[in-house]
Amino acid sequence: MTASPDTRPALRIEDLSVSYLGGRNAGQPKETTALSSFSAEVLPGEVFALVGESGSGKSTAGFAVGGLLPPENTRVAGKVTVGGKTIPAKDYAALQKLCGRHIGFVFQEPSSALHPSIKIETQIGESLHGKLSSRQRKERVASLLQSVRLTPDKRLLKAYPHHLSGGMQQRVVLAIAMANRPSVLIADEPTTALDPTIRKEVLQLIRDLATDSRSGVLLITHDFGIVSHFADRVAVLYHGEVVESGVTRNVLSSPQHSYTKSLIASARGTTEELA
Repeated sequence: MTASPDTRPALRIEDLSVSYLGGRNAGQPKETTALSSFSAEVLPGEVFALVGESGSGKSTAGFAVGGLLPPENTRVAGKVTVGGKTIPAKDYAALQKLCGRHIGFVFQEPSSALHPSIKIETQIGESLHGKLSSRQRKERVASLLQSVRLTPDKRLLKAYPHHLSGGMQQRVVLAIAMANRPSVLIADEPTTALDPTIRKEVLQLIRDLATDSRSGVLLITHDFGIVSHFADRVAVLYHGEVVESGVTRNVLSSPQHSYTKSLIASARGTTEELA
């Protein structure tokens, strides 16, 4: 795994803090901190993993980068730099405009990211930005499907999402996410819903897409087994704060924090599955 020598990060996150605002019922806290002064850089061609258990703040970080948190009950501070633009993290609308062009997203459930009643060819084609002729659009759709190791034949192009396996659906989602050559791909638990064999294939595909396209990847996961095989660098989140970070092999060989040690110990089964 080799990170890009490029000096400008694909994604820079500076002092990102997120709080969820409580309800009006008695006993509910007025504000709960989910992420505290989180900073990170993802380099072009690199897979940077953000790892932690449920509730650690890792998915919150990914949503905040894309401006996808609900504005009515969140408070956000910090800055995000992507695609040469530095935007206050509280500017949800400005960050959302970068999604699809400079920021690609892949989530846990591929079926929820695909429209159930629109054909695969159309869904990928509609994700393409810029003026393209019908022929150019078809050629680009075919190229994208090939890039995620799917054959762009008529059967696939005219299929609906429910005709495809979970692994194929996630590859289509990846094709859509990479359609406009984004600066960074945010992959939030992208293989949790897949069986172990397909999981390895999809993770390797994400790894290869990063290398080939020079897009950075922010890989969000709870599993250090995945991190050990596919990430160049890693940051460990615990209760919204980074407790350890560094080159993956160094963190694995000499973890300093007890929480990191427990995550590594619990990942042994996944490590064997992905070997």
